[in-house]
Amino acid sequence: MKSKKKSKEPKRWKNANGNMCFSIPEHRFFEKPWIMIIAAIFAAVICAVEYFFWGSYRLLVPLSILLFFFLIWWLDIPARRNEEIIVRMVHKLMDDGVKGDISKLGRSMVRMLVNHDYKGTYGVVESSCLLVLLDNDEVWEYPLVYHRSDDCGEFFECERTHIVCENKKHIRKISPKLWKRFAGMFKLSDKAWLSLLLLTILLVGGLCVAVFFWVLDHFMWWYLLGFVAFVVLCGIVVWCQKKWPCKVLNFISAILSVPFAILYIFFHIGIPFLTIVATYFFLVLFAFGIPAMLLVVFTEQGLIALHVETIAFAVLTLGSILCSNSYKLTKWIIHMTPLRDWGNHRYESYREQLAYYLIHPSNVTFLLYLIYLVYLAISGFLQIEKVDYLISEGFDTAILKAFLVFIAFTNMKAKSKEAEIDVKELTKKTMLLFVHDDE
Repeated sequence: MKSKKKSKEPKRWKNANGNMCFSIPEHRFFEKPWIMIIAAIFAAVICAVEYFFWGSYRLLVPLSILLFFFLIWWLDIPARRNEEIIVRMVHKLMDDGVKGDISKLGRSMVRMLVNHDYKGTYGVVESSCLLVLLDNDEVWEYPLVYHRSDDCGEFFECERTHIVCENKKHIRKISPKLWKRFAGMFKLSDKAWLSLLLLTILLVGGLCVAVFFWVLDHFMWWYLLGFVAFVVLCGIVVWCQKKWPCKVLNFISAILSVPFAILYIFFHIGIPFLTIVATYFFLVLFAFGIPAMLLVVFTEQGLIALHVETIAFAVLTLGSILCSNSYKLTKWIIHMTPLRDWGNHRYESYREQLAYYLIHPSNVTFLLYLIYLVYLAISGFLQIEKVDYLISEGFDTAILKAFLVFIAFTNMKAKSKEAEIDVKELTKKTMLLFVHDDE
């Protein structure tokens, strides 16, 4: 058997300056032509089969485009191979020396990178260097000098002296914190990023729930049949595994456990979504549901006489004001639900803190304004364009009036905070008005 031909190792030596040098492999075009020949023959065979069997040549254009991109990839094979050799030789000759320079200063290396600066659009290398990132975010630059001579041909000289890099392009290239700079371009605050994250969780979770119920509605019998078959198959495999244990049954059991693993992962990923939905569900249940139930019961018992639209107006007004202004009440509501921290696991405290953040008056006020805005915009469009109502004339009017009362209350509260009055001093001076003396 013939031994596999080994690739020729580049020549290396130390020059008069004490720097290590290595020769650059000869850059030859059109290496491995058989790759391109096979690709062209394969494309021609496909076109011929299409023509002889279907009498068309529709695949000619897409195959020509694919063949063109494959040609570009094939022509770049020698350059990629040479680049791999250059990077390997630089690391082989420089790594130990660079680590020694860093250890003398009591620092540690984070990353090392061979960099080329290109000129123009033809890929001409203008300069090369070895970039080294330290743990104090300082970047060192070891020059790699290109030489060409009649005796040695083309070679690189690896200089042992470094300079502190001030080239911002080089610093950006070796820095691993590119995503932080990308995020900094948007200049969003931490609160904005948190709001964006919660909105994404809510949208993705809602979409997944909608898809699940759509599949259940359209393929319910197939879903139930598959579920029953899966349960029966799991029972049979478990029974057989206990009676005749073997590797085949263990493998089948492992495959059958994949759906349970996927369900477990989805459940843990869906905890933030469930927390958001449950928080606002319990908030609506306590702040809006209980007053609505009481008013309906009182009306049915004849204690008060209110129309359904009037009940809706009262419930929406009272619930909106309570949710957006009584943080103690909303925290008490969360404390009375399963979302509270029971002390069983650390994630329960995280869940409770998320619920408290969601019911903060500022967040609830924003959400109420958003809901009213969307509802009234749709209702106004229908009423103006089609002379129709989203629910009914009475309910649309009740919701509009509730929103107006809510706006008036929030503006009144905001204006009251702007009045800077010393209450104690004003009370004292008011009491002195009852005292009449000659002074």
